[in-house]
Amino acid sequence: MDTPEVDKIEMGEEITPELRATIEQTVKELKEKDSKLKAVFPIVIDGDEDFGDKPQYVGYFRRPSYTAMSKFMTFAQKDNTAAMRQLAKDCFLAGDRELVDDDDLFLFGLMGQFNKIIEMRHGRLINLSKPGK
Repeated sequence: MDTPEVDKIEMGEEITPELRATIEQTVKELKEKDSKLKAVFPIVIDGDEDFGDKPQYVGYFRRPSYTAMSKFMTFAQKDNTAAMRQLAKDCFLAGDRELVDDDDLFLFGLMGQFNKIIEMRHGRLINLSKPGK
């Protein structure tokens, strides 16, 4: 599978083999449907069954496009939370839409995990100029 490891949910319980198989199948289907998708990021958030939530919510997201990231950067100057929610909406592919639409699931579940999708790649600047020139 070309996606990040999803064996364990951070600060949560392990996912079942059945859920892992479902996630892998869904990722495969999404990539087959859209050949331009380089990566699909499944995010699993534990629900709180005491409050009527499902045991787990699964959302599938793509890396932001240039347009989506530009919109995010503009909104983030004014309201970072609203900017992150808009970015999640723009990148949502499939799964439990409640992760994006429900305030509680978004704020205290998805938002913390979604930051990992937009982390910058590691790189370095190579300075070949000589001092004084």
